[in-house]
Amino acid sequence: MKKVILSVTLVASMIAMTNVQDVNAMNEQPAATIITGDDGFVDVKLEDLSPAVQDSVNALTLEYDVEALKYNAEKQLTKVKLIKKDDQSKKTVYFDAEGKEVKNPSMKAEKVKEKLEEQKPSVEVSYGMQDDGYVDIKFEALNEKVQEAVRAISEKYDLTALKNNAEKKLFKVVGTSKEDKTEKTFYLNENGEEVNQDAAPAEKEVTEAPVLL
Repeated sequence: MKKVILSVTLVASMIAMTNVQDVNAMNEQPAATIITGDDGFVDVKLEDLSPAVQDSVNALTLEYDVEALKYNAEKQLTKVKLIKKDDQSKKTVYFDAEGKEVKNPSMKAEKVKEKLEEQKPSVEVSYGMQDDGYVDIKFEALNEKVQEAVRAISEKYDLTALKNNAEKKLFKVVGTSKEDKTEKTFYLNENGEEVNQDAAPAEKEVTEAPVLL
């Protein structure tokens, strides 16, 4: 009987230890996977980057200490977080595949979206009025070329409206100048080129032939 009790106790102890190990493993697992992408950027080693990008990063080390080095394979951008050696100020720069410094396009896109969201109520107020067939459209619904054109406009203008005329295949962008606060309306075609609002091909007039008596 004692042997049976001893065996049961031993089995129970082994099960308890196994459960404790499983719980510990579950608690430890998130810590191993907690490192996620930073807007699509992941940690990368300098030697894994292209020679052109390596040269650009090394050039910065004369004045800065590199705090973090990340890469976005989809956008082919390298993100470098820097700390200035003399005053310990922080700075982040982005390099393209050729080692040229560029602005983060995703950040620009987010700023455009934020501006459009901020002014959305005012856009809805004017939406009820007839606007020559133009209706509101979201920034992310635009094609890449039109998005780039809108981003360029947002550099100098605070956007107040973004509309689309499907029939004319034109996009209407209304903005207020950051410099003198004047309002301007831009009309863009599907290639992101600024055009006249009447650029869409007009319908040909049908002329009735004279009836011969």
